[in-house]
Amino acid sequence: MADDDEEPRRRWWQRLLSGPAFVITGLVAALIGLAAPFVFNAVRDAARPPLLAWASSDGGAVGDLSFALPEELPEQRLGEIGTPYDFFAGGATKVGVQGSTVTVEGAQSRDIVITNMRAKILSRGPNVTGTLFCAGQQGDVPADNIGFDLDEVRPVARELRDDQLGAPFFAGKAKQLTDGETAVFQIEARAAAAHYRWELEIDLVVDGRPQTIGVHPPGGPFEITGTGPGSSAVYRWRGNSWSPDGPGRSCG
Repeated sequence: MADDDEEPRRRWWQRLLSGPAFVITGLVAALIGLAAPFVFNAVRDAARPPLLAWASSDGGAVGDLSFALPEELPEQRLGEIGTPYDFFAGGATKVGVQGSTVTVEGAQSRDIVITNMRAKILSRGPNVTGTLFCAGQQGDVPADNIGFDLDEVRPVARELRDDQLGAPFFAGKAKQLTDGETAVFQIEARAAAAHYRWELEIDLVVDGRPQTIGVHPPGGPFEITGTGPGSSAVYRWRGNSWSPDGPGRSCG
C-alpha cells in the first residue's frame, strides 16, 4: 500500500520536471531571480537615509589655529598652555575661521542629487572675549574650498578662491551621486560679528522629492566666535611659544 502512495508522488514530480510544467517552473524561477535585486534595494532604501555624511572636527584644510577662552588667562599661566594644536582637544572656541572635511556617500539604489548647502545657525551670542590666542595660517591655503559667511542673514555655500568668498557654489550646478559613490568637500566658515553654534545643511533631490539632512562633527555642532576687539588678554604664537600682544587687540 505504501508503494502505491509513493508512485503518484513520483509521477507528480516527474510531471513537474518535464514538459510545459517544467518550462513554467523555470520561468517563475527566472522571474524571482530578476525581482530579487529590486526587492533587496527597496528594503535597503527604506531602512537608511539616501545620503551618508561625515564632518571632521580637525580643522580640515584650514590651517588657522586661533582660539578663544571665555575666562581671562594671566600671563603667569602661559606655561600651562601648549601648542596651538592642543586647543583642538582642550575645549576652546575657534576664532575667525573654521574648517572641516565633509565626506558624503550615496546610500540608495536611486541617484542622489545635491543641489545646495548652507549653514544653519543654532545659536548666536556675543563674541568670546576672555583670552584670545592668535596663531595664523599654518601651511598652505587650499586653492578651492566651499565658504560660508556666518554673519550673513542666510549663510549659503559660496565659492572660495584666493581667500575670497564669491558666488553661490551650487548656482547653476549640482552634484550627482550614485549608490556607493563618495564626494569630499573642504568647507570653511567665517565669523566676525558673533559667537555661533551651527551645523551644515545639505539639500538633496531623490526621485524628484527634495530632502534636507543636517551634518556636524561627532562631538556636536560646529562652534566659532568672531574676531572683534575687546579681549581682556591676547597672546600670539611665535613659532615655539606664546607671547603677550596687549589687551583689546584681534588676530588680524
